[in-house]
Amino acid sequence: MEPMTEQEHRQRARIEHSQRARTEYRQRARSEYGAHQAPAPAGVRVVVAAVIERDGLFLAARRTEPPALAGRWEFPGGKAEPGEDDAAALRRECREELGVEIEVGAPIGPEYTAGGGALLVRTYLAVLTAGEPEPIENHDALRWLAADRPEVRELPWLEGDYVILDALESRHAAARGQAGPRVA
Repeated sequence: MEPMTEQEHRQRARIEHSQRARTEYRQRARSEYGAHQAPAPAGVRVVVAAVIERDGLFLAARRTEPPALAGRWEFPGGKAEPGEDDAAALRRECREELGVEIEVGAPIGPEYTAGGGALLVRTYLAVLTAGEPEPIENHDALRWLAADRPEVRELPWLEGDYVILDALESRHAAARGQAGPRVA
């Protein structure tokens, strides 16, 4: 067996660091928040959404359907299938809609209802583990945004996502040692 080159050593170190980071992220999320959420009330469907973060920015997607929601911005995600846990549903939805693999982290913001109470929306932090997001299904545009920038609030968001924007602003402000969200 030949000794590894310097380049092979660096590549192996990057892979090991990435694997450790994903494992720590997963363990932190499970220890702080549990691996699964409580089931939704009878007759209510769970919808999961991802705040996918990269380099201090988060990913927003512009919807193309249904017609009542077309042109509005959201955090990517979709409906959980019966028996599917939130994390599995979110990974599947991001694979289908964006062509990416993600690591699902901790919940962010409150759960909220949509669709006249027929949907219970749960939002989670996430990081990309493979792929570059593309608007494959149900979206026509993607944007990387900074939580503390005014243009975030200038976009027409799905109504429920404003509470998630508040949570992101509070999180960002806390990380910088400032007060909570600003009133839009």
